[in-house]
Amino acid sequence: MTSPYEGLRVLDLSDRLSGAFAARLFGDFGADVILAEPPGGHPLRCEPPFLDNKPGLERSTLHAYVNWNKSSVEFTDKNELLELVSRADILITTADPLEDTVFADSLKEMKGHAVHLSITAHGLKDPLSGRPGNNLTASARTGWSFINRYSGEAPLQMPREQTGYVGGVAGYIAAAAALGRRNYNDLIEVVDVSELEAFALTVHPWGIAAIYADMGFSNGPTGGRPRGRPGPLWDLADGRMNFGIADFRNWPEAMRALGLPELAKVEALIPDLGRHSQDLREVAAGMEHSLKLLKRWDVFHEMSRLRCLIGVMQDVNDLGKNEQYAARQFLTETRIVDRTVRAAGAPAKLTPSPWRVARSAPRFNEDANKAKFKTHGSKQFTLSSDGLSADAPAEGPLVGVRVLSFGQAWSGTFGTELLSLLGADVVQLGTLHRPDVWRRTASKVPAGIADVTRTQHALNTQGLYNSVNLNKRELTLDLRQARGMEILWQLLPRFDILIDNFRPTVLPSWGINLKKLHEMRPGMIWASISGYGESGPYREYPANGATTEPMAGLSSLHGYEGNPGMNTGGLYPDPIAGYFLVATIMAALNHRDKTGEPQRVDLSMMEAISVVCGDAIVEYDATGHMPKPRGNHHPRIAPHNNYQTLDDEWLAIATEDETAWRALVSHIGDQRLSGHRFESMFLRKENEQMLDEIVGEWCSTQNAKKAEMRLGSLGITAARVVPLYELYSKPCASFAESGFVSLVDHPEAGKTWLPGRPWRFSGAANAAVRASPCVGQHSREVLAEELGIDEIEYESLVKAGVTGTLDDLKINEPEMNLKRMTEE
Repeated sequence: MTSPYEGLRVLDLSDRLSGAFAARLFGDFGADVILAEPPGGHPLRCEPPFLDNKPGLERSTLHAYVNWNKSSVEFTDKNELLELVSRADILITTADPLEDTVFADSLKEMKGHAVHLSITAHGLKDPLSGRPGNNLTASARTGWSFINRYSGEAPLQMPREQTGYVGGVAGYIAAAAALGRRNYNDLIEVVDVSELEAFALTVHPWGIAAIYADMGFSNGPTGGRPRGRPGPLWDLADGRMNFGIADFRNWPEAMRALGLPELAKVEALIPDLGRHSQDLREVAAGMEHSLKLLKRWDVFHEMSRLRCLIGVMQDVNDLGKNEQYAARQFLTETRIVDRTVRAAGAPAKLTPSPWRVARSAPRFNEDANKAKFKTHGSKQFTLSSDGLSADAPAEGPLVGVRVLSFGQAWSGTFGTELLSLLGADVVQLGTLHRPDVWRRTASKVPAGIADVTRTQHALNTQGLYNSVNLNKRELTLDLRQARGMEILWQLLPRFDILIDNFRPTVLPSWGINLKKLHEMRPGMIWASISGYGESGPYREYPANGATTEPMAGLSSLHGYEGNPGMNTGGLYPDPIAGYFLVATIMAALNHRDKTGEPQRVDLSMMEAISVVCGDAIVEYDATGHMPKPRGNHHPRIAPHNNYQTLDDEWLAIATEDETAWRALVSHIGDQRLSGHRFESMFLRKENEQMLDEIVGEWCSTQNAKKAEMRLGSLGITAARVVPLYELYSKPCASFAESGFVSLVDHPEAGKTWLPGRPWRFSGAANAAVRASPCVGQHSREVLAEELGIDEIEYESLVKAGVTGTLDDLKINEPEMNLKRMTEE
């Protein structure tokens, strides 16, 4: 079976997790990846935890997880790299600045039409470029730490190494897209990716929605709760669970299943519609007591069959026994030295293209005797001329790729937004009778953007929707009507990719399958996101970000140190699913262009989120210890924490090496830091509590903004913890000057600050970002362009309710028939 990247030569010169993970993703789909390591090895080899808790170059669980499917070659000077650099199709670096590296001059030997992927903490052309950054500071800068916290307690970073995984998948996506220009010029394409910006796209909608509503603050959907208040995770007799109470279907049956028969009879709570606005405190109080008598898996299965949103908090041991993962053969195996360990598998199932672990992470310099790319057994990597577009305009390298999307809420719409930001033409399919749920978060125009001089509809002016649908067009179709379904079938063969995040049974019930799509348009790609995937015992169970986060194991790893685990303050699985959907689509596009075969992408949100904490699965098998929440600490680095400053603000500080430590000691000037207890990283970690107290004392006298700037200039990893609301109400210089955040003018919402592309291509400057579409805004345009439907026919379709906009139908939301809006 041909692999998507068979024959592609990737040279991994990274020294961060993000670059290593990007390279691994290419290797997972068949690329020939060489890990070029300096003396002493890639830094990940020295990151704990280690096999049996014994340090060694071959024993790191992180190295085992992100460096499989690679060869290892040591280099000591630039001359040893010249041949590898000159033959690489993709070269990956994470150094910033590049000029200071031993391989800087070697980059001049890159061949024409190669891709240089640079993934750094803050990008190469940003006010923060050159300053260190990590998961702690990225969590602080993006608003994640702020919304993760308990009320009145320290801000809380995202668990483990999230910025590395997100930066890596974003970098892989951008580099894979850049390959589309290879056949059309002989220029080297430099792809500049910011970990910080890629990570910001996993949390921004909650800030935008709050700004639209003029709230003055944002704690995200679940953050900022007082410690001890039940939810979003609840304690049962044998563990914890997430309950989406306001979204429960079959309310009477659900309440009886929870041992609350008296609440099953409350008339106001029985209808799904409007329950979010009801007082649910009595329900919460009842559940707090009744759940302690129930077992989590009994509740999970019974209530899932009732179509209630619900999820079990699983730890790594649970994942290894999970029936859904077993049925889908999700977990894979790799080796550390002589030990076989389990790990998270593919972030999405791609058929017929193979994803596989072809070899375990290499021993240091294991391939010294064959320090070159393979020349036999694999084909030279090429893209067909009828693949990605020959144009290289500012819209992006995917110009010419056409996407028809049923994406809704966040996961599907975010994935298609990434494609549109890469230049693909994305047509969003919506409906007038049941608009996207993120259009329906409020029944009125938000106060922060209300403008009496404009025509405004509530459905067109919700911050959640408008933050994740940039650069798209929208066509409305009523698929309950025969004419609407007929138009859909006429549209399908005009697109390269079909995307949905419905239940797995929906599109097949319409007669859509991969064979039929291939007959209509050879080589078509059908990509789907669902909570648990299209197979397995949970396939028809409802799920969302709040429920798949604990199901995937992430919640068991997130939280304050010593605590049992908690959900993040956002809905992290949605954007992670979107990122990995696009990552897998990039492999599918390459496979299609090589073979002409159609491709099926089946993404489970639960599996995708397990991938970004998959090193914890390796850790459990390698050490025998159950991974738990780390709070703001790190297994190797100290200090590594959020510290309170003047004016009730917080400052994230970490010293990742001895140079940064000495700079911090000199700057603080506290003699206690010069003592024997702190003279090595090992000793600082051993005496971390005392160290935190001393650094905390100093921080309590500092202005957070000034301290951040001064520490950063000294090479110390530092960042002020930024409130999410602030980020997009008055954008920081870093986001604004880099162009990541810009003023986007929406026809009804007006101008608002919105984040866009976390990457820059040297082939062309990024074009201005276009606003998210209004309901059916492009219906007339799309139907005319694609099917030749003229004005007379279009008006007849509008009159019949098959298509149109809110204005076409003269709908004014305050007077809308809500029952009609929620029909299936």
